[in-house]
Amino acid sequence: MVASLRHYEGHPLPCTVTLKSSILRSVKPVVFMLACLPVMIFTINRYLIRDLSIDLGEGNCKWTESFPLPLDSDPLGTLVASYPGGGMRVTWQQLEGLTGIQVGDDYEYSGKRVGIIKTQWPHYEGIWSYGSTLDQVIYVIRNPRWAIPSFHHILSEINYGQEWGEVFPYLSSVFTQRSPMENWIKWRDLKFEEEINLWAWHIDYYMEEGSQYWDNLDFERVGQKPFFFNTEDMKPWPKNVHCITDIDCSPKAVVSYEKLRKHGTGPIELRKMAEALRGKRGMTVISDEAIDCVWFETFIHAKAPNNDNRDHHGNAKEAYHFTIDQMQIITNKLQFMKDKYSSGEWENNAVAQDLVLAFDDYIAEVGEELLYLQANPPPTPAPNAAYNDELVSWYETVGAGNRYARDKVRQMNGYWPLVANLYNETA
Repeated sequence: MVASLRHYEGHPLPCTVTLKSSILRSVKPVVFMLACLPVMIFTINRYLIRDLSIDLGEGNCKWTESFPLPLDSDPLGTLVASYPGGGMRVTWQQLEGLTGIQVGDDYEYSGKRVGIIKTQWPHYEGIWSYGSTLDQVIYVIRNPRWAIPSFHHILSEINYGQEWGEVFPYLSSVFTQRSPMENWIKWRDLKFEEEINLWAWHIDYYMEEGSQYWDNLDFERVGQKPFFFNTEDMKPWPKNVHCITDIDCSPKAVVSYEKLRKHGTGPIELRKMAEALRGKRGMTVISDEAIDCVWFETFIHAKAPNNDNRDHHGNAKEAYHFTIDQMQIITNKLQFMKDKYSSGEWENNAVAQDLVLAFDDYIAEVGEELLYLQANPPPTPAPNAAYNDELVSWYETVGAGNRYARDKVRQMNGYWPLVANLYNETA
């Protein structure tokens, strides 16, 4: 141990631990251990076994920092899933305030049972890194009208990087500034139809316990040539293996990002998550009486930046529009999802009905904006037959471009023999 435990939160401690101390070397080991053991235990407990936000009674609380669970923990694991840009940051901050447990990330997963992990899986921006260490799902939903632009802002902030080495230099830029308007319009017009489908299929994946919209050989899950995404008329889709062998994918709760942020409804959404976690093995959850207080205190004290921090620079979020045709497609998709999850096998499913309530709110919000756009149509550019090709070329210069380019795939020795026929070649 090459450390000095002289102070804790400004208070002197009754012993000093440092191997370089001549005093320490002159003290018998047993005397040293007896003198310092209370300090060592206190320090370990403080940093590895984090105190829960303190319930002061009568609805009052004291917010405290979150910490990872002890390394030897064996908690019932919860996966918190959302489409990228779906409000995950606010959600995990609230979860940490609720439980005192540090929420893990799929890209930084250590291999240990950490209790709660956040992910965008199965979207191509997420990964399944946690094997079978998780047991249940909480799903977070956000209006695609805002989730899709927010996703693009993140891509812009990380310079459209795909590999960790490309992304790492830009991590400090996340949640600092919305994308340049020119890039938003290009990305929107190139990727919109794909992303609105992925937003809906992300919900279906969990609600339908693993409905897989991509081909097994499409390991990037992007639906690019030579692959394509499944379509609605091809349902039932195959079940993804992770929802068969690793986890119960059916959500135990659906949380609305919009409601979670509002004072009148935020604690209600937080209670949904509390009920999904309370009483589960290894989970600590503050009392129901203190949840309103924890919700409020978390918004005050949470240190990590979120969407609101982007308001300090550049354009407001309302400046990032869709075209009239795109807004109509969003409306149609929302109506399709509402009809689906309000009938048949879903009619008496409480989680599905929470989705339907969210869809109702989104339909009303998008419908109001669509009516305004129809009454005040924005200028439209002159027809350009080469526009889509120009967008593809632009995206290849800033993003991943074609992830299954022939020359790239031919270098994958174990993979090429499986897909060579799709390129009209033999391995």
